Amino acid sequence: MTTVWLDVGTDVDLEPGDMKRLDIGREPVLLANVEGTIVAVADTCTHEDASLSGGALDGVFVRCPLHGSRFCLLNGKAVDDPAEIDLETFSIRIEHGRILIELSS
Repeated sequence: MTTVWLDVGTDVDLEPGDMKRLDIGREPVLLANVEGTIVAVADTCTHEDASLSGGALDGVFVRCPLHGSRFCLLNGKAVDDPAEIDLETFSIRIEHGRILIELSS
């Protein structure tokens, strides 16, 4: 398995409380600024395959727009029904103001 760090933009492009979908790798990724910390998780709800980027960000949680499941963006944990499966998380690092996401192929 090969690991790469993909540059997805500058950290100033994502203000605290913002999130956006990135179509990279094998599945869409949700990039969010959670109280000043950049995080990345799978963008697809594990319950009904809805895009979480269309949902609501509330502190460290994102709520699915389809059925209201919430996920912790810090660790990917499903915290509300109907979702029971956690989200995949991705390692992030910031280098010289650039956001890098670790992807495996």
